[in-house]
Amino acid sequence: MTFFDYYLESWRRFRDLQGRTTRPAFWWPFLIHPIVFFVLGGIFAALLNLRTDQAGPEVVYLIAYIWVLITLGVRRLHDIGRKGTWLLLGLVPLGNLVLLYWLVQPSASEASE
Repeated sequence: MTFFDYYLESWRRFRDLQGRTTRPAFWWPFLIHPIVFFVLGGIFAALLNLRTDQAGPEVVYLIAYIWVLITLGVRRLHDIGRKGTWLLLGLVPLGNLVLLYWLVQPSASEASE
């Protein structure tokens, strides 16, 4: 699969909190989403003549993007054998470092779903 296929797959599975997501299927959308967000922001700012302190339609994309990242994170945690609720660890100080360590781990052979 190409990086764009992974990106599209993340949108197709935006409601899927079950199953697994491999490392490339998690990291490619994670890296592509901000690029798309800033490109959309630039396009809408130019078309709608928005100032830098005004929000445009790209805010809708941002909200959807956050949900897609949550579902990707839950499925990625399933892929390494952890429960999806561990994603809440990101709300705890320094919990993001633990999550980052887990998210870069290779897939577990006996992953929980």
